Amino acid sequence: MTTMQPKSTRSGNISLFMGLIALSFMGCASTSEVKNALAFPSDITQPYLVLDQVIDGSLDGQRGRLGRSLKFIFGSENKISLNQPTDMVVDAQGRLLIVEAEAGIISSYTETDGVWLNTDRVSVSNMKHPFGITVGPEHLFISDLTSALVIVLSYDFEVVGSIEHVDMQRPAGLHFDAKSNRLFVADPRANRVFVFSESGELVAQIGHTGSNRGLLQSLISVTVDPNTGNIFVLDGIARKIKQYDGEFRFISSFGEYDQVPGSFAFPKGIAVAMDGTLFVGDAAFGNIQMFDPSGALLFFFGETGTKPGQFLMPRNLFMDKNQRLFVADPYNNRVQVFQYFAQQ
Repeated sequence: MTTMQPKSTRSGNISLFMGLIALSFMGCASTSEVKNALAFPSDITQPYLVLDQVIDGSLDGQRGRLGRSLKFIFGSENKISLNQPTDMVVDAQGRLLIVEAEAGIISSYTETDGVWLNTDRVSVSNMKHPFGITVGPEHLFISDLTSALVIVLSYDFEVVGSIEHVDMQRPAGLHFDAKSNRLFVADPRANRVFVFSESGELVAQIGHTGSNRGLLQSLISVTVDPNTGNIFVLDGIARKIKQYDGEFRFISSFGEYDQVPGSFAFPKGIAVAMDGTLFVGDAAFGNIQMFDPSGALLFFFGETGTKPGQFLMPRNLFMDKNQRLFVADPYNNRVQVFQYFAQQ
């Protein structure tokens, strides 16, 4: 295991230093200012979401604004920046863990005064192409696209094992359901969801047999409703969200290919809120759509772009226990965090 930490290496002029510190305090927007500026929708008293933070690695360690000013002046041999993040999760210790697929790195963030700050970047041995991440009560799980494995780590990032199956070909999206203590693995090449116990024993396979309506084609992402236990699978080729009950029986589906809101073009990520609202990211639209469990469109936000609240081919989504929606925005090299407010 290799841990990389940033470090400063150059000295600079003290007068320039003081001037730039002043500028940094005038020019850096606070989290509250970002929230006030970016609410979705912006024209109602109680919006669905507000932008909480854009995590692009620019917040260096625990030094805040002063640290960023020092870094601008003195420089750094190892500037922190996210490298195509594809997935993220908040673990039982409250750390935000982000998969940097292109770099093969797991970045760890801790929350300080409402802001996520980078504390560690870890390279896991034998991990070739990490993609998805999820957490159980005792372990971290990372999907490796090229080795056909789900790598199992301790909370100290030590490899303690792996999960494999003879039919598993390209594990991608992961979800750990805390109520059933089961790991769900979406495999787009095998056209099914593998369901394992936390110890790695196969429990079930979803979508490769049964009625035509329940079959899956190049599925991308999977999540579980924390209240009902129902399983939602994002079927990429069919452009549908397919719902199964806790016994893995097909219930219903919705979605179709089109270029209008409520349909899908290139869907990539799915998450579910405590109130049952489904969030679906679409890489072609560059937005996030919100649906009720029946498939009725509630709202959509975002567009293709590089500004806060915009996305370039968004990937996986994650909803934490505080109802914050994390969106992997890999081609902007960032993760965007939105606070979700359920409508009464």
